[in-house]
Amino acid sequence: MTKPTCQRRRIHPRHFAIATCLGIHCLGLIAAAVGGLPGSELRAETLQADDIAPFEVVYSVGNNVVTAGSAQLSLEQEGEQWRYELSTRPTGVFKLTGRGRIKETSMFEVVSIEGGAEIRPISYRFRQDEERQRSVDALFDWEDQSIDFTRRGKEDTMAFDTPVHDRLSVTLAIMNALRHGIEQIEFKVFDNGKLKNMRFSNEGRDVLDTSMGKIETLRVKGENADGSSRTSYTWFAPSFDYLPIQLEQRKRDKLVARMSLSRLKNRVGDIELKPLEAEAEK
Repeated sequence: MTKPTCQRRRIHPRHFAIATCLGIHCLGLIAAAVGGLPGSELRAETLQADDIAPFEVVYSVGNNVVTAGSAQLSLEQEGEQWRYELSTRPTGVFKLTGRGRIKETSMFEVVSIEGGAEIRPISYRFRQDEERQRSVDALFDWEDQSIDFTRRGKEDTMAFDTPVHDRLSVTLAIMNALRHGIEQIEFKVFDNGKLKNMRFSNEGRDVLDTSMGKIETLRVKGENADGSSRTSYTWFAPSFDYLPIQLEQRKRDKLVARMSLSRLKNRVGDIELKPLEAEAEK
């Protein structure tokens, strides 16, 4: 790449890696929008001036049986670009495996368009432990409308229609769609060397019980429009600037992994949640 400017169950270490990869299926709920509901004039990819702001969220990662690790999602501005990053690490006995550390980084810019602005990914990087075969690097060329990427040590190029997202920047797009009342959308997302057609639906309001009380959320279902056994559900909290506070990945309708809010810091507030079971012991 030369152009300048990805019964009872235990969580197996591999499943922890899947859980922490929720950047694809749970956090990654958006990509190149094809439009909103019939009759809607608002495009899902269009941002307003104050839609993007720095934040940091920490999650616990596990399933209904055990907590396997933690994940941190952060957004910060670096000059005219933005760095969006998801990093995960195992905890407890899972640290003994020496595996389960994942880091995804998306660099993007916010570009003015008619009616507002849009997110344009510049680069994407994915690393899991020290495994070269799982590494992905991608550069987005918006002039040529192409993506130059390296996956498993092999270089390739693919064309795209605008707009398009990587599997991290998509999160910001779904937050934006919800903020502006768009209920159902389809997008394209660069995921592991492929452009996938993703469909996302706002299934309505849920109230989640947390140690700080009840939080009203919007539950969004994400699925591959071309068919897949995997489905994601993400709960976005309007009262916390539409940040995702709970995420689940399911396969054939069975829970694979869940990410639950532990700490949140953004322009709305700075909170840290204690596990409900810990509070019950007091």
